[in-house]
Amino acid sequence: MSGIKTVNLKDAISRAKQLAESKIANDENADEFVEIAEIDGYKIYVTAGKTIKNNALNSFHSNVRDVFMMLLEGEIEFTFEHGEKVTVKTGECFVLPKHLKHKCVFRKMTVAVEGVYERGL
Repeated sequence: MSGIKTVNLKDAISRAKQLAESKIANDENADEFVEIAEIDGYKIYVTAGKTIKNNALNSFHSNVRDVFMMLLEGEIEFTFEHGEKVTVKTGECFVLPKHLKHKCVFRKMTVAVEGVYERGL
């Protein structure tokens, strides 16, 4: 046996979308994760989400770790603490540095592959 674990990406995307859509159906913001791999403390997820209530996102926040994302569909609108705005679209990827204060909005269903180092957290 090779020791290689394979994951069906279409199935993971479908599961993440189902989780998100169930929250949206209850009039809640959705940002749902399905883990697809773990490598020495680094976790990779498929995430799906949509923002339907902007009032919950009025305050800036930051992450305790760097986050890598590659957008498979949709877009994320970021606003940073000092007023800069950036929209990341389908086919683009980025690293959001830890401790960078931001807020984000998913105007339509957005699906991404996300990677974060979670060891020690």
